[in-house]
Amino acid sequence: LVRLVDDLLDVSRVTRGKIELKVERVELARVTDKAVEMASLLVEQRRHQLEVEIEPGLAWEGDPVRLAQVVSNLLTNAARYTEPGGRIWLRARHDGLDAIEISVRDTGIGLAPEVREQVFELFFQGKRSIDRAEGGLGIGLALVKNIVELHGGSVHAHSEGRGQGSEFVVRLPLRSAALVQAPLE
Repeated sequence: LVRLVDDLLDVSRVTRGKIELKVERVELARVTDKAVEMASLLVEQRRHQLEVEIEPGLAWEGDPVRLAQVVSNLLTNAARYTEPGGRIWLRARHDGLDAIEISVRDTGIGLAPEVREQVFELFFQGKRSIDRAEGGLGIGLALVKNIVELHGGSVHAHSEGRGQGSEFVVRLPLRSAALVQAPLE
């Protein structure tokens, strides 16, 4: 409940332009470790196999707390929408000379083509069957998109269709947009 309220407050702050990024240079492995820790309870409860591959020495300039929140939300969604005992992959690597790419892929229920962009809308929820009661409230992915865009990045969802798993790919500049836009002193 506390996390839900925090996410709602964060969405409210983001949409009103009231969120301030605390930018610092950080090893991406530190951020992903924190995100895995935040999502680990659900991953363990659902007995998923989580594989993490982070490019060694990958550094990034942005808000590490907010990025951990992004990755944690993606991992939590993957865990929530994957049948117990499924697989989840978390990867982070350079994408060219000026960007990083973080992806979370799963063997879950997948996405129908018509909802791939809708999943990032606030309060969007896909169709649920009686046995699919563990879905979220439609806040996490909207927050992911907003935080990523604040950093000057983008996020996209990929899926071959229902029952084929999903992959969410975040692309961020090596230096946060907030840092690039700051005046030089």
